[in-house]
Amino acid sequence: MVLWILTFLAALLGLASLFSGLEISKFFNSKTKKERESARKCVFLLHEYQETLEAGLVPRKEQWDALAEIGAPWGDLAHESISKLRAQGGAILPTLRRIRALAENHLTRIQESKAKASQAFAQALICAALAPLFGIFLYGLVPGIAERSLIWFLVCSLATLWTLIGTLWLISIAEDARWGGLSGEQRNWILGAQCAGERFLAVVRAGTPPDLAWVQAGEFLRSHCPDLLEQWGSSIWKSEEGQPVQKNALAQVIAETGTHLRRCIQSSVMDGKPCTERVENALQALRSEVRTRIEQELSMLATRALKPLFLCVAPPILGLLASGLFLGAADAFRL
Repeated sequence: MVLWILTFLAALLGLASLFSGLEISKFFNSKTKKERESARKCVFLLHEYQETLEAGLVPRKEQWDALAEIGAPWGDLAHESISKLRAQGGAILPTLRRIRALAENHLTRIQESKAKASQAFAQALICAALAPLFGIFLYGLVPGIAERSLIWFLVCSLATLWTLIGTLWLISIAEDARWGGLSGEQRNWILGAQCAGERFLAVVRAGTPPDLAWVQAGEFLRSHCPDLLEQWGSSIWKSEEGQPVQKNALAQVIAETGTHLRRCIQSSVMDGKPCTERVENALQALRSEVRTRIEQELSMLATRALKPLFLCVAPPILGLLASGLFLGAADAFRL
């Protein structure tokens, strides 16, 4: 019995080591947690500034500088945008409200997607422990297995390895669904696109021409999301040839949003009309599309999770049962 407990612990340690070397471990490491904490700090500080300004007061310099201490990208977006507006004498409250709403929406999206995908992650953890526990159960229940401990240990090890593959597969499917099917290097596009749009609007409100404001928004993307900058282009007049976008609906939507924004700005520059309203509508449409795509992926998660369960979890469990019965029958008939 002690041997099986040690085997189970070794399987869990092996699973943890596999997670640490795979891209899906981003869900378990501190990166996502730090991003959520920085978004919460941003919401808290911007809410405090908004109430102070609406009360007819002006925050102290130390309060403004506190924004710079928030982690990326929220600290850079809020601090640089508000500093630009303060230096040029622009209206601060509209930018405060929009960045705060963006941070709140980002937190809500993360929490909702995590809650909807929690069942799949729980299934993955159960699958990882199912083979060792079932092996221990059969070891104590079926007579004759104890006499062939080495054979049973090898069978349980193979079954555990097989279920671990299914566990990794299931977690990968759940993680992809939480991000609308985006690959690992494209997942920061969701936040990067919206932050770049808010950066553009803040610079325009500070009095910068729209074409130059797009360049400054591109510099923000270059620092935080360079892959998306290759798709959007650093100039409204000339698009850069980036890598082809993978066949993913959400990635296509985000890439096409950049093209739509550039066309809106081009039209505004040539007509001499403001472009802020059209850009705001485009960003709102992008936010709605992101939510819709993620909800669609999460709604299909339960169906997609059946594949690793049937291919990588059920066969090793049935194999353990058949092996246990065979060893028990072999002992009964002295084979």
